[in-house]
Amino acid sequence: MTSRHRALPVLALTAGLTSALLVAVPAQAVAPVLPVQCEVGTETVLAWDDVAYDLRGTCGVVRVSADHATVTMPAATRLVLEGAGNTVTAKPLLDVEVTGAGNGLTTPSVRSLVVSGAGTTVTVSGLVELAELSSTSSTLTADVVNVARLRGADAVTARKAYRTRITGSDNVVGLRRADKLVLTGDRNAVTVTRGRTTLRDGGDSNVLDLRPRRRR
Repeated sequence: MTSRHRALPVLALTAGLTSALLVAVPAQAVAPVLPVQCEVGTETVLAWDDVAYDLRGTCGVVRVSADHATVTMPAATRLVLEGAGNTVTAKPLLDVEVTGAGNGLTTPSVRSLVVSGAGTTVTVSGLVELAELSSTSSTLTADVVNVARLRGADAVTARKAYRTRITGSDNVVGLRRADKLVLTGDRNAVTVTRGRTTLRDGGDSNVLDLRPRRRR
């Protein structure tokens, strides 16, 4: 009898604590927003994981060493993504280097883009002057790419590419127009839907769908 009377209050107390915890803890944690003021001539380092960064001012070099951070930033001379799983939304950028894995970047334009981190997603609404991809499973989507160099196993989609060189293998490239295309890698798939393309294919088992300009 004594053991039974001790058990009932314990069960009641446990149920009460569980109910209180369900009320006190939110269903989904929200990352804190941290404002950061950029200084000219100073490198801005973002090192805290799982933080939403809001960058302001004039940015020179921005280095993201954090993981799973969200970054909103103005234009910058250089952006380096060393961490993994970050999401960056930026205004026009001059130089971008991505070495971490699983990062995402959205920007209007980039002068130089270098990607070696696997699973990177880059979306550029305007021009990429130079893009060098040497990773795996990364994706670049842009309006225009002046020079594209694919050395790994990645994917590029663009409305226009002037010069494309593929030395890697198992890349997937989809272009609306392409002026010059050079392949030395193997098992690449390239589609150009309009216009004439100057082609040099020195690889093996490449699948090419190049459609000539339609005559009126």
